Amino acid sequence: MARYLLAILLVGWVAACSGPAPEKKITEENSLTLVPWSQVAKAIHQDSDLASWADALEASAGYYASIPPETMVRFGPRQFSAETMVEACKDLARSARSMESTALLKHLETNYLLLRSVGSDQQGDVLVTAYFEPLLRGSLTQTKTFAHPIYRRPRNLVEVDLSEWSPEFKDKRIIGRIDKGRLRPYYDRARIDQEKVLKGGNLELAWVDDPIDLFFLHIQGSGRVQLPDGSTLRVGYAATNGQPYRSIGALLIEENQISKENMSMPALRQWLKDNPKQRDRVLNANPSYVFFRKLEGGPFGNIGVPLTGERSMATDATLFPKGAPGLLHVTLPEINTDGSVSTWQPTLRFTVNQDTGGAIRGPGRVDYFMGFGERAMQIAGIMKQRASSLYFIAPRPPDEPRPGFFARIREFFSFGQP
Repeated sequence: MARYLLAILLVGWVAACSGPAPEKKITEENSLTLVPWSQVAKAIHQDSDLASWADALEASAGYYASIPPETMVRFGPRQFSAETMVEACKDLARSARSMESTALLKHLETNYLLLRSVGSDQQGDVLVTAYFEPLLRGSLTQTKTFAHPIYRRPRNLVEVDLSEWSPEFKDKRIIGRIDKGRLRPYYDRARIDQEKVLKGGNLELAWVDDPIDLFFLHIQGSGRVQLPDGSTLRVGYAATNGQPYRSIGALLIEENQISKENMSMPALRQWLKDNPKQRDRVLNANPSYVFFRKLEGGPFGNIGVPLTGERSMATDATLFPKGAPGLLHVTLPEINTDGSVSTWQPTLRFTVNQDTGGAIRGPGRVDYFMGFGERAMQIAGIMKQRASSLYFIAPRPPDEPRPGFFARIREFFSFGQP
């Protein structure tokens, strides 16, 4: 054992003397690393009411059951069949409903692996933001008050899967429109909202009263529209125009309109309301545009199952396993009745990876779904928590040692290794 520890020290010394290692390209295969359950064991009890996690897990089990059973789901260097994931999600759901935290931890240690995202710095650092299901005021007919359309997917929007041309373009797509026999970029936000190039195409699902609310509906990806008769129309993501997403918050920080420290969704909304003459210029700085569809139930994530408030999360779908169970270590605010924040509390939350987003790219980004209502809106408006951690829970393969003494030693020294 002494020689083994000496070898570890020598390897570390050589690595230190050789200077910083070149930055590694993060791929689906190296985005997650195996870590011991001891990293989260002390915080497991913080999330004790797991009925909603069980609901979300059962939704993911339904997703895995809907795809070919031999489909492989990748957790970093490891892969598991969809059939295996069905059983894992069902087992975790049963355990979440019937076990208290100590028994659940033992069950997880015995039957599951814990893998951590390498994060933005390859040391596990993750930025967590949050989103919610907003409520807008609208009408099914255009009026002077309700003048801003929510568009359904245009008929001339074309999506091309480039992987059909070459494997090197896996998960790469182009969205555009056919014009005189050529594929061209689809219209950007300015052409759609200001030049009204879609007007007359009978694409309007509804009209709303506030263009700022409509812009943030595009950011959230789904929402509810309160109609004049008191009924509610639910709308959800149908497609995007394929233009790049650009943060208008970053633009206003760059222009010294709002400081980085004070930037939040409420601050951004207030600036747009206070500066109506600059509103369109700033909104159009984000050319990305979302088209919607009517929903029954939902809202739905990228795997087609309803999202669960404070359980579903959105990550980069090119790096992390769709539908997979996970854990999120993040600092969350406690909201007072007047909407102010009393304190921020570090907490561990059981989650499920059921969504993605245009701005959610790389191993160091998570968007946490807060649900619907005033509290969800308040938290989503201020969440931008760095120094968070993202974990995934994978089935322990039959040939993987169970966590006895030597297995625990092995897991400890495998930290940071695929």
